[in-house]
Amino acid sequence: MTVQTKSILNAIIEAKNPLIICHEKPDGDTLGASLALSRFLANTQKVHKHFCVDKPANYFSYLPKIENLITDLALLNIIDHDLIITVDCGAIERTGIFEEIKKYNITLINIDHHQSNNNFGHLNLVVPQASSTSEILYDFFQAHQIEIDKYMATNLLTGIITDTMNFTNAATTNDSLKIASELLNLGARINQIISSISQNKNIDALKLWGKILYRLEHNPEYNFAFTAIAKKDLEECQITSPESLDGMANFLSLIQDVNFIIVMTEEDNNQIKVSLRTVRDEIDMAEIAQKMGGGGHRKAAGFKIDITALSADTDWKNFIINAIITKLKKSEV
Repeated sequence: MTVQTKSILNAIIEAKNPLIICHEKPDGDTLGASLALSRFLANTQKVHKHFCVDKPANYFSYLPKIENLITDLALLNIIDHDLIITVDCGAIERTGIFEEIKKYNITLINIDHHQSNNNFGHLNLVVPQASSTSEILYDFFQAHQIEIDKYMATNLLTGIITDTMNFTNAATTNDSLKIASELLNLGARINQIISSISQNKNIDALKLWGKILYRLEHNPEYNFAFTAIAKKDLEECQITSPESLDGMANFLSLIQDVNFIIVMTEEDNNQIKVSLRTVRDEIDMAEIAQKMGGGGHRKAAGFKIDITALSADTDWKNFIINAIITKLKKSEV
């Protein structure tokens, strides 16, 4: 830990009313890391709020104190806070409330592990080589002799397990395994974590996955596989929550003999979310995502495309794939 982390700790200690923010569409890492940080503040009797613009998936309900997470912007008055801490946000826009944040000159701490992070905070703790932001916070707590109780341990282990895909992807390191072991010793509930995040699909959700897998295609020129998920797919399978799609991109990354995979998901307001995954060391998904206005990690990245301008008869799936191929061709020049 560096002098920068001491400055971050001092800023947290001196703040009278800090605000912790998760990224939109929260995953296990942003939730686990931010909840552990919130627990630390609570243990020191620090008045604070914890916010996410989107509600977490139901299967994260086991996380200690997740009920304190605010997801209604109407309950949040940013000007009341003298410190903002973003957790696991690869870009400030991923807070979902960037327009609100930039209205005020409030000290901003940026804690993250995405390689595409541009150090947007006044104080930054960005460690791209870490498996997760939860791992970064574990090291932060250890470096400053901050006690990690059993609730913080469960939260942090959730972040590490989800971002390493149960210790199976390239983000897994000796450090992440060692830290996971230490968190178990501190009381992390690994059985509950695994059962909650890995055994959460019902029959309707699996029918939806079947549709998505059936329309899987292969591009031989660049050797990638791709599929698309339309909003009508959820309606036909009687799916009321998009969390049923969680894990699809990671699952498809297990396909043998392809360079990378692309999963396109239609969202509200004519937005298409595009997820990129690879297991190849020589391929950088973050670089491709950045060319499309997004970001992420070498192995896992993504971006969004607004298709409002497309005509009704335009196939948005092919439009996006062609746009990506165009960027790939330019990269070869």
